[in-house]
Amino acid sequence: MVLSNGLKPNVQLRFQRLEAVWNQARLGIRDSGASQREDDFEVVTEPSRPPRTPPTPEEVDAIRTAKASGESVRSIAERFNKHRSTVWRYTKDIR
Repeated sequence: MVLSNGLKPNVQLRFQRLEAVWNQARLGIRDSGASQREDDFEVVTEPSRPPRTPPTPEEVDAIRTAKASGESVRSIAERFNKHRSTVWRYTKDIR
């Protein structure tokens, strides 16, 4: 049991999740779920967000060309499936 005296609620929730995962690993629970307690958290097997991969040189050229043509950073990010800050980083010197 993790001592959580005086912690903020979101930090306490993180500790509870970590404790649940730790208990699952310690008991050797895999994907079966048969021996999980009802209040345990599920093990994440599929991440909810895509992996952070930098754009390829071809994508950088296309991103820079789109920005130079007047397209917005937001629409470029959506088209290339990149974060807006990634697109901005590669196009910040283009006006």
